[in-house]
Amino acid sequence: MLVFGLVQGDRWEPPDDGSEPQADDRPERRPWTWRLPWRPFAWFAAWCWLMALAPVVSRAFGGLAGFGVLMLALGLGCWRLERFCARQYWGGLREHKY
Repeated sequence: MLVFGLVQGDRWEPPDDGSEPQADDRPERRPWTWRLPWRPFAWFAAWCWLMALAPVVSRAFGGLAGFGVLMLALGLGCWRLERFCARQYWGGLREHKY
């Protein structure tokens, strides 16, 4: 195949743009502080609440309404997972800045 003829080495090197990274170009690091990650806990609490609410709604309003609440809980969990995965590697794997 033509693609294999283009590979010259087995390791990746960043393109040479002529500028070397300077010590003052690096972003300033803040000291580490621990905070409670309240957003994932809020999502998990909402998901648990909807999962607990599904049988109650099913008994009170019928199976279709309970199924709707169950699908809402599933959609909420998938949406949270999609948002988490969308933040990963948003700059690309090879766009590492020194």
